[in-house]
Amino acid sequence: MKLKLYLLLLALCGVVTLQSCSDDDDPINVSEAIQKAFELKYPSAANEKWELKSGYYVAEFWENGKETDVWFTSNAEWRMTETDLGKNLSSLPNEVKTAFENSEYSSWRVEDIDQYERPNQTTFYLIEVETAGKKDHKLFYGTDGTPLKSVDEEENDDILPTTSI
Repeated sequence: MKLKLYLLLLALCGVVTLQSCSDDDDPINVSEAIQKAFELKYPSAANEKWELKSGYYVAEFWENGKETDVWFTSNAEWRMTETDLGKNLSSLPNEVKTAFENSEYSSWRVEDIDQYERPNQTTFYLIEVETAGKKDHKLFYGTDGTPLKSVDEEENDDILPTTSI
């Protein structure tokens, strides 16, 4: 009887502990200042969903058929815009497309392409590629096609406004 009671108590503690876990992807309400900064930067955006990610307020919405994430600080300062360009190389500027096609990774399968914009920095592109028997890879390019960085893809290595390129 004591064992059953102990197991029941242990299971109850587990349920309570799991219920109290925080999920950064839960929709949140943002301050009026952040909402206003967002509306000034993206006046045509609608139906945005806000999340808290790594201490930033992130609005996710669709613009021109592309998923877009916009990152703000708690002081309503814009820090980054990430636009998902899909998997098609034609969504890239010709210089970036050509640079990738001339790289050692041109025969690898394109998994995803993203465009990143940051204040006081040039725009850059991230092409995620994969091939059988090798680690997935992230390739970073400037808008002029200059390779900026090439790294093995790791779990939970999201690009943040503070990520060095």
